Amino acid sequence: MASSSPPSTGSSTSSSPYRKLLHSLIYWALQRCRMSESPCRLTVSVKRSPESADSSPLRISVSDTGVGSKLEEFLELDALARETPVEIWDGTLLITTTGINDKAIYCYQFNLQEDTSSSARFTKLATTYKNHAIFSGTEVCLCLSNEADIDDFILWLVGFVRKIFVLRAANLACELFVEQTDSDGSENVCLSQDSDDVHPSITTSSMDRLVSGLKDYALSHGNISDRCEACYMDRDRLKIGTGAANNVDRRKAKGHLVEVVIVIAHTSSDLSCWMENCSSTQVLHFEDFIPYPISQSSFNVLMSIDWQSYGFKLKGGFMDDDGNAVLQWDNMTFARVDIAIHTYRGGAVEEGKRSQPERHLVRKALKSALFGLKVDHAEDFLSCHGQKVGGKSQMTWPNISILSGQLFFATMLIADN
Repeated sequence: MASSSPPSTGSSTSSSPYRKLLHSLIYWALQRCRMSESPCRLTVSVKRSPESADSSPLRISVSDTGVGSKLEEFLELDALARETPVEIWDGTLLITTTGINDKAIYCYQFNLQEDTSSSARFTKLATTYKNHAIFSGTEVCLCLSNEADIDDFILWLVGFVRKIFVLRAANLACELFVEQTDSDGSENVCLSQDSDDVHPSITTSSMDRLVSGLKDYALSHGNISDRCEACYMDRDRLKIGTGAANNVDRRKAKGHLVEVVIVIAHTSSDLSCWMENCSSTQVLHFEDFIPYPISQSSFNVLMSIDWQSYGFKLKGGFMDDDGNAVLQWDNMTFARVDIAIHTYRGGAVEEGKRSQPERHLVRKALKSALFGLKVDHAEDFLSCHGQKVGGKSQMTWPNISILSGQLFFATMLIADN
């Protein structure tokens, strides 16, 4: 996994190359943790030095306790280095890494702005010996200039890490530390992965973990606030639909898996909850355990689903500037609808060898989740046609009863004659 390339970031974040850079670094760290057989920790740390605002750099560290890194991973960041203005990032990465069987901790400096033939491109720094200690991990450090829009970047990073929490990935604890010092004093952010559900065990399936994470996401109104106590009291009223599809070769454990979770929240009767019926849904899309812009083909699937047959009235939809799919609803009868789609690999997949296009897997998993909602909560998810028919049936039921009685009476008269 750590040797495969991260998905292409596409054009949705082309205006923010430093976001794509962090996205790639966090992606690699997650894959290294997935390859490890032990519980791992992934930490993203951001620190703005207490210097003048104009010259204060943003120091960023992405560290993990997964398997040791391969230097080839960082060579694939060349394109991002070329996209990023030198005024924002000089292309330098400081890398510290060690494998579980290594006797030393290795340190390197990459300057991706340098030409591949330049001796200044790669420098091996001092090695530290582990003295028989057994551990593994990697830390990657870089500095961004204040030429970047730091406030927007930090806001994006906080939301990005919060979305990672939704997956509740097995054997992984994820955390974010942001330390800012300005003329008004320190403003720190500390995010760690907590759950209001029972803490999932090692054997908990990825689907159940996603259900737990999306429920917490809904209860915090889409992670834009702390947990809403009023919604938490109605936690058991959340309606859940799940669906999965795969094209996995069982003999080789290879292929793609798609998991979909839908969470429906009723409007709270508690006046302390400010959330009213939300007329839109930002679909959470993940690839290989990391938030990722949705593909055009998957977005087309969302727009082509016959939502009315499942009791939803889709008004429209669009892809926002960050590549998120947004669905707009008409006449919403719920407080909010949250949808998460996770596509990941069960093993290494050769390019062009997929047995089934991704869009078909997404369609199958999504329809399965919607069907589950409709079966488990039939009274809430009648199709729009069913609701109309149901209404007409209630209006004409007395007439049908009278007509049935008249027919029965006429039949008895004929039998007597």
